[in-house]
Amino acid sequence: MTLYIHIPFCSSRCGYCTFNSFTNSEELYDDYVNALILDISKNACKEPLSSIFFGGGTPNMLETHFYEKIFAAIRQNFTLTKDCEITTEANPNLITQQWCQQMHDLGINRLSLGVQSFFTDKLAYLEREHGQKDIYYALECAQKANIFNLSIDLIYDTPLDDPKRIKEEIMLATQLPISHLSAYSLSIEDDSRLKKRGEKESTTPQHKVLIEALNHSGFYAYEVSNFIPKNGKKCAHNLAYWQGMDYIGCGAGAVGKLSNKALKNSSYNTDHSPAIRLQATKNLNDYITHPNKRSIEYLSTQDILLESLFLGLRSEVGVDISLLDSKALENLEILKSHNLIEIKNNRIYALDYFLSDELALRLS
Repeated sequence: MTLYIHIPFCSSRCGYCTFNSFTNSEELYDDYVNALILDISKNACKEPLSSIFFGGGTPNMLETHFYEKIFAAIRQNFTLTKDCEITTEANPNLITQQWCQQMHDLGINRLSLGVQSFFTDKLAYLEREHGQKDIYYALECAQKANIFNLSIDLIYDTPLDDPKRIKEEIMLATQLPISHLSAYSLSIEDDSRLKKRGEKESTTPQHKVLIEALNHSGFYAYEVSNFIPKNGKKCAHNLAYWQGMDYIGCGAGAVGKLSNKALKNSSYNTDHSPAIRLQATKNLNDYITHPNKRSIEYLSTQDILLESLFLGLRSEVGVDISLLDSKALENLEILKSHNLIEIKNNRIYALDYFLSDELALRLS
């Protein structure tokens, strides 16, 4: 079982962002954390947590005295595995030595920094508030606080990217003391400020250049957007999602998925479905008033199959061949003959993660 906790507060909204986040809401921090504690308590379960992930928003908008309350609620309602991975996302410009040290003392053992870029013009295009110096300082603070499992996020396929700049950006990134790197192609969503100001997605994707540069620097993909160096550390939380494990989501807009096995002693009626997906209300004030309110989606066997295909094929997790019907097995042989997939130990793996969605549709 894993636990996701949503911290929806930001100092400003980035140009590409469509996440459930709120600015200028400091007066609601206390009420939100109190609601979050009620939410955590409602979702208590006996199965140990192998991973906890604080996402946002910007989790380091909250001072550590709020996290003291949150961690107290977690430990009161859950048990943690001995090697439980506890991650927080953070923005580089808001990192301090004291915050890192106090978060480490509470249990944080993995830090994921929203770097996005090292270039001033690209950061301005994305409407980020930090600079290159903030990145180095944030990583230094984390290491001094004994947080050594460090990850950064990058964004590529902006209008400012070309092969030369992609290679330079990867060189700068891979020289950092990091154990993990995520790289996402820029997606311009309808509700983003980039869309509203007329920006368009790139028509010349740079993912091949990106992967070649990462491989040259000793980083390899274990998922379409996630890379580790030799002796790096894969994100346990993401792996749990891709493996189809149950997860609990707490916070405004947070999503969880629970199977029949996990629901045996719960108050939820599965309606004879193999699993349900739950989502808390996205509205901040509504969540504070009703933190345990959830919308429920009943998942069918076909839903579970599709999710297994789409998540498994985009990563090293793969898909159990026994899930496929006779028609899908015929298509599997065709895909294998075209060197698009491979089969090992009765599991199916995509040879190119960037084709995973198309492959999943052929096998569904």
